[in-house]
Amino acid sequence: MLRASLSAAVLMIVFGPILLAQSSASPQTPDVTGAPAPPAADPQGTSQAPRKVWTNENLAGAGGTVSVVGNKGNQKYGLHPDKPADPATVSRIRENLTKLETQLEAVDQQLAAFKEFEQGETVKKASTEIPNGYVRVPVNQQIPVLKEKKKKLQGQIDDLLDEARKKGIEPGQLR
Repeated sequence: MLRASLSAAVLMIVFGPILLAQSSASPQTPDVTGAPAPPAADPQGTSQAPRKVWTNENLAGAGGTVSVVGNKGNQKYGLHPDKPADPATVSRIRENLTKLETQLEAVDQQLAAFKEFEQGETVKKASTEIPNGYVRVPVNQQIPVLKEKKKKLQGQIDDLLDEARKKGIEPGQLR
């Protein structure tokens, strides 16, 4: 009830002056006969001619140039950068990618082991996938943390690939 009255008050505040201005600007009564109403007199005499709308049929009659999407002459940039990628940058990005992919694989293996443990199956490689020692956090609470870590790692990998693309590094150079 409160929301409805609040929204009605907001509508009255926003649209009230507009409706009042329209009703005071045109005191004429509408014509019931269906004939079009005569145009209102322009007090300042600054009537503008209607704008011309160009369609596909009469586009040839338009004066001037027309921008065409896909015209090779209008491109201000090339598809390939002028200078090749710096080898140091390529090696830095490649090393970072391999490090992040290794971490992502470890998180995937740990997630798989936790899911197996959660389903009651025996864990095959306890020392590599499940951390050593006592962990007080239950497995079902560790899985969302690992999924968030996996999402973060994938985002970092995507950011590195975007950086490489922006610097003109071909995907084959990162393998």
